[in-house]
Amino acid sequence: MLGRKSRKVLREIQDEEPEIPLSIDKVGVRGVRRRITTQSPQGSLFFDVVLDAYVNLPANRRGIHMSRNIEAFIEAIDQARVRGAPLIENVLEDACSILLEKHPYASRAEIKANTTFFYNEDFAGISSEEAANVSITVVVDRNGTKRYSISTSVYGMTVCPSAQETYHQIEGTPLHKSPSHSQRAKLTLTVSTEGFFVRIEDLIDAARLAFSAPATSLLKREDEHLLVKKAFEKPRLVEDLVRYALHNIYHILKSNNCPGNTLISVEAESFESIHIHNAYASRTVTLEELGKEALLK
Repeated sequence: MLGRKSRKVLREIQDEEPEIPLSIDKVGVRGVRRRITTQSPQGSLFFDVVLDAYVNLPANRRGIHMSRNIEAFIEAIDQARVRGAPLIENVLEDACSILLEKHPYASRAEIKANTTFFYNEDFAGISSEEAANVSITVVVDRNGTKRYSISTSVYGMTVCPSAQETYHQIEGTPLHKSPSHSQRAKLTLTVSTEGFFVRIEDLIDAARLAFSAPATSLLKREDEHLLVKKAFEKPRLVEDLVRYALHNIYHILKSNNCPGNTLISVEAESFESIHIHNAYASRTVTLEELGKEALLK
């Protein structure tokens, strides 16, 4: 009986020094699909995620062992099952910690998860489940510092106050009953923090409450009448969307004692119904800077 052949020791190219000794900020894998079971204030949640994982690479090392990044995902998700569905940020933090263990030369690990978050839109008793695209990035330094970036995009309806005012002045109709053009718009909110994780639900609420009215998947005729009526009573420009979203997220973050250096970014894009082009507005500001502005007094 022939014995098993001894495994040949293979040359590790990644462990060698590169010809050009320059450091690299991020090296890793993208597009790894996994399912994560987590816990939230609303109960158990199941996320189908697309994961990216990176570590930094020093100048004296040619490459990383990519398979160890995949191992980090698997081990972190397995740990989550054993521990009983922790919060999603805990799963991603664990994956970063495992990455640092598997890449001892790295000083920083980063995990990005793209997923869909389903929330309940309840407009005047009209309830529907809607989807928001969500991106969560966790960065862990070897010294223990943790940084988070949470981004979500939500769709809603806007009514143009300018066209409504013009019609009102020319025709003499009541302002809130004057016709205008309406459109679907998208708000994207991103909050970046250190040592503090902002809940996805809070970002979604800050966005959805900024619109003239929500965009919902299912409406009966009476529901359409009510939604359109309410929207025309609350017309908003694309600039207004940014301001209201900033106002909403400011008060949510302050009530949660979020640190002043938290960075907030809001983008609004209006898919115009009577124009060929889209309208766009954005603002990036820290929580502390935002609190000093007259808008929030």
